Amino acid sequence: MNKKIKIITVSFWIFLCALFGLFSPTIPFVKEIFEIKKVNVKGTDKFSETDIRSIFEKQNWFFMDEEEIKSQLKKFNFVKKVQINRLFVGNVDLIILERQPFAYLYHKKNRYIIDDEGVKLDPKYYKINSKQKLPVLIYNDKTIDKNKLKKVRLIKEGFKDLLDIRKFYIYKSQIACVTRDGKNIVFSIEDLDKSIKRAKTFIKKVGISQFSYLNFSFESMVVVRR
Repeated sequence: MNKKIKIITVSFWIFLCALFGLFSPTIPFVKEIFEIKKVNVKGTDKFSETDIRSIFEKQNWFFMDEEEIKSQLKKFNFVKKVQINRLFVGNVDLIILERQPFAYLYHKKNRYIIDDEGVKLDPKYYKINSKQKLPVLIYNDKTIDKNKLKKVRLIKEGFKDLLDIRKFYIYKSQIACVTRDGKNIVFSIEDLDKSIKRAKTFIKKVGISQFSYLNFSFESMVVVRR
């Protein structure tokens, strides 16, 4: 009998603690003690005070719902990743990793700024500036496939020390690149790794200065034109 009483007592105590944890943030003196008084935003200057206040004003430092906060923050187009650190009571460090402009994307007569994952960046936060040295992506397919945009990044990174690429044309199974000196270089989308390997081998052994057109999209040969 005593054992049953102990179990009931412990269960009741756990229940009371759970109720306190659930409702204590609404108790005035508890709310005042544990309210978030200061949010230190790092990694971006794009939030307004109103933005931050609206997200954190209903939160409680001790019972803070980090997943809900991250969900709210990621509604802002420029936010890529979020880290929240609780400091001493009432203070929070909010560390933001911003999306960075990667290229200008032209599609169906519209122009966007995109990041390296193909996310269209909100012009409210990212102004199109002619002084920005971003490559141009001309996308000719009907719909945008973000995987193809990621392959543009692989080409750009793979040849950053070899080619000064200014434009990319994406169409069906190929990505065509135009360099600063007007050379046209074509890669296979489906077999991009091998295309890049063929191109690097060709550039190393033969060079490309004497050619205006080079196509590395074929597995058994390289097509060139002077």
